[in-house]
Amino acid sequence: MAEEKRVVKSSLGARITHWSHTICWFILLFSGLLMVTDWFSWLAPVFGGVNGANLLHRIFAIVFAAVPLIGLIYNPRSFINWMKEALTWGKDEIKFMMMFPFDLIGIKVNMPPQDRINAGQKFNSLFFPTIGLFIGLSGVVMWFAESFPLWMVRIAYPIHDLCWILGTMQLMFHMYLGSLHPGSGESFWAMFGDGKVRASWAKHHHTKWYERVYGEEEEE
Repeated sequence: MAEEKRVVKSSLGARITHWSHTICWFILLFSGLLMVTDWFSWLAPVFGGVNGANLLHRIFAIVFAAVPLIGLIYNPRSFINWMKEALTWGKDEIKFMMMFPFDLIGIKVNMPPQDRINAGQKFNSLFFPTIGLFIGLSGVVMWFAESFPLWMVRIAYPIHDLCWILGTMQLMFHMYLGSLHPGSGESFWAMFGDGKVRASWAKHHHTKWYERVYGEEEEE
């Protein structure tokens, strides 16, 4: 039996950026929690105490900020195309967001055709850079507090914390949808591997993109 055709959905650069940021996020999250609450004191040996957590938090904060900047410099066209995709919304994206809650709880609905990234992924593509920007800016103010007005330092802390809470909640939701939600496993394992998904899956879940990129091949 012939193996089913597979198509590339996620580039190597996208996969490296995705996992680099994911690893950084959790290191920053847990090192930060160790610094702000005794509830996570059990993590002290992992980070070498609070001082070690503080140092690693700053190191990985730099890495967290550097990864997208390196990607932007190395391949600006890819970043621009990604943002164009994320900002392109039409009736199918709006309908997808309206129907998705029903799909999430297991009610069978006819989802509208989607592009390479669906409406939910477009939301994520806008949400996480925005949250990351606020985390980064507030983090800079906290790090170099003596260089900023007191009022700015005071609001930086709650902004930093709130963004981490919102970002982590959305990340947990994203992880569930990408790995455990029925029909999403294909994309999840593609991010671990070579970035390829089954052609039939891509045609069903990302119809617009598949027909635009691979439609002519099927007609030949």
